[in-house]
Amino acid sequence: MTSFIPPIHFTVTQIRLAATCPRILYFDADDNRRHQRVVPVTTRIWEGGSSSVAGGTLFHNAVEKFNRLAAQGQAIRDLLETAKDREQIFRGVMEYFTRNALNRQSLSEKPAELIHNFSNSVEVYFGELSDIMHYGRESGRSAGEIVEQLFAPLPKRVDVTFHVGPRSQPVHITGKLDYVFFDWRSKSLRILDYKLTPATNPNNDQFQVIAYALLYHHQHRYECDAGVFYLHPKRELVQMSWQEVYAARHKLYDLLASMADWAIFDSKNNCGIKPPGNIHYCEHCRWAAGCENRLGQKSQGESHRGWSQSTQTEDPKVVSIEPQISDQADEILSDEVPEKIFGGSNNAGGSSIGDVPPSVSTKLTGRRTAGDNVLLLGRSLSGAQNIEIATPNLSTHSAIVGAAGSGKTWIAKVFIEEAILQGVPVLAIDPQGDLVQFLKQQPPERIPPEERKRHEQFRERVEPRIYTPGTSHGLRLSLSPIRLPREDDLNGLPPARRKEEFDAIVNSMATHLVALTLKGKRSVEQQQTFLSQILKALIRKISDRPLNLTDIAAAAHTPEDVGIEDAELLIRKTERENLGRQLYALAHGPLARLFSGGQTLDVDSLKLAVQPGKVALNVVYLNALNDPEKHAFLAAMATELYRWMSCSGGDPSAPQLLFTIDEARDFLPAGSSEPPAKRPVSRLFTQARKFGVGCLVCTQSPRSVDYNVFGNCSTKIIGRLETPQDSDRVGEWFTTTGAKPDWVSGRAGADQGTFVARWPGQPDALEGAVFRSRHLYSLHEGAWSPERVEQEVAADPLHQTLRSVSS
Repeated sequence: MTSFIPPIHFTVTQIRLAATCPRILYFDADDNRRHQRVVPVTTRIWEGGSSSVAGGTLFHNAVEKFNRLAAQGQAIRDLLETAKDREQIFRGVMEYFTRNALNRQSLSEKPAELIHNFSNSVEVYFGELSDIMHYGRESGRSAGEIVEQLFAPLPKRVDVTFHVGPRSQPVHITGKLDYVFFDWRSKSLRILDYKLTPATNPNNDQFQVIAYALLYHHQHRYECDAGVFYLHPKRELVQMSWQEVYAARHKLYDLLASMADWAIFDSKNNCGIKPPGNIHYCEHCRWAAGCENRLGQKSQGESHRGWSQSTQTEDPKVVSIEPQISDQADEILSDEVPEKIFGGSNNAGGSSIGDVPPSVSTKLTGRRTAGDNVLLLGRSLSGAQNIEIATPNLSTHSAIVGAAGSGKTWIAKVFIEEAILQGVPVLAIDPQGDLVQFLKQQPPERIPPEERKRHEQFRERVEPRIYTPGTSHGLRLSLSPIRLPREDDLNGLPPARRKEEFDAIVNSMATHLVALTLKGKRSVEQQQTFLSQILKALIRKISDRPLNLTDIAAAAHTPEDVGIEDAELLIRKTERENLGRQLYALAHGPLARLFSGGQTLDVDSLKLAVQPGKVALNVVYLNALNDPEKHAFLAAMATELYRWMSCSGGDPSAPQLLFTIDEARDFLPAGSSEPPAKRPVSRLFTQARKFGVGCLVCTQSPRSVDYNVFGNCSTKIIGRLETPQDSDRVGEWFTTTGAKPDWVSGRAGADQGTFVARWPGQPDALEGAVFRSRHLYSLHEGAWSPERVEQEVAADPLHQTLRSVSS
């Protein structure tokens, strides 16, 4: 059996970074390895001192929203029908942008200079866009055709592997370009990369857009012109025809091969090659202090030149994986998004792919997942309509309720499969053993012919991984080390809220650890307050690595060692010494197995598939743990997930993760009961949507689960209910927006496998419509025991490889 060897992975942003200064790539890679990051943190840098900023992230968010509204609505079409000239077009789109897309409150809070720069960039952008619109009208194009050409949802993501590395090692590149559109002026597709940073070194930015154009060519077989358009501090356009892009491809291959060796350079072990440096970026580089001490003079270093110097004209082996990400997911934004926006250009040259642009709808249908950016759950009993929920609704949370045997778990698994088909990774909590069956898919002969294409898409896309905290039945998962952010790590939050959320994360971890000690109940609040101060002191003192339990226990026992001199004002000495002993015991007592062995709990690694083109479906199997261990682990996971969201950010219109709990009543009970996991999991339901993290909760008994959890779920799927009392409770969910729906009472005693749902954007014709779910593409049988999980995982090649890598 041939073992799977993961390729070296880089983003297009890292290509630009390596073209600028290879040593930054090296130091970033080394830092990411030391912190065990799977998704790399990348240094953002340009030559300092040339200009102030212009609010690129705010700009990008607003423009993406404008694009979306323009494509979906009628306003821009109406403007193009009625405007008399280019100036009226310009004023109209500026007004529409300001009223409907711009976050004016956020802009008003910025410094005056940034607002000025931002406003200038807006005018440059919309001036360019108005020129294109006006040209289209003057050329006889209809308003609808202009809007379609400018805002059609062409794919933006790229996912390509080049076999150019040392010994033909695969180098996997992913990224998302700013804007691709058919320009009828040049009769060609055009890729544009927009920046709100100075054009101090356009060659490096140009290298980035060359990479995008070549990746797009291998991914979608289009030959695109490419350009970099600088909007601030002054307008500047750098562009290339497709012929020029293609002629430069060998330089890209050499750079990728060099990156693979620069990233792993280690002179002691004779690994990789030494990266050269670029002195023009040293002044503002965070790695400058230790650069020459570790790597020598910046002029020293090597690069691969094999592709450029070769006389052969053949390209390397290339594997492209269709990135099955929804159009809404193309709009994922965070602080990692470069400061850039879209627009047009006036270049009349370039290669042509035909006098008429390809039909967008025809071309995209074959590339998208069946269902077209929706979750296909089933079909109405009449057979007249599909039950389809728009993928962005994942971020607003979902609830599934149904009695035992109603098909609740079945429809929940359909929901998870649909998330995978739409490119959304899944983190599923499996308390009983029903979800681990995602490890095996149904054979095609069990799937109806009309669904076999989607079934095959799911088989090709899913990467199921079974994690077993505290045991080795599956991939072992550990709660140690403990990850806590610094306040300035919370980049996903507005600056004004970072201190508040930092305190909340630390307090949550303190509450969790105190609960695990199960001691000192008479002074729980004092212990939590004291431990919160200990954690904050440790975060300040230990900045180069995550914390472990012994760090925390030692600091609790002798707080003066971490700078807390007034501990007696917070807690009695006997209490804190006892707390320290109990924390030590966690590393060696009954719960110790949760904090030892296996892979560290890390959301970035759980979110990222190992195999190119796959989507991660992580199932965390808890059935090998006792009840206290289950609660302890879920509480820690929910706390870590919230920390990750606060540091990473996200966009509610672009779901980036689905978090599911198969049976929630034990973890989120109704009433005043407060098991350890209740508060941190409940916080996910109130906060996660703004980060693009969706939650799915399932239960047999709606009366037994905290009412507030259901109140935060916008999508509700109701199976057969056991009693009229359950119907009454479900009916209460809908009375906040109107009267109790008539169909709710009919769910008591309804047929097995039938459901009624309500979701945002639901067509009126489907209100109260009873439906049956589609076929499952994965295995569905009785719950697996820990021994069965161990047997199935041992027989799975991917799990064997992952175990060997982590051992």
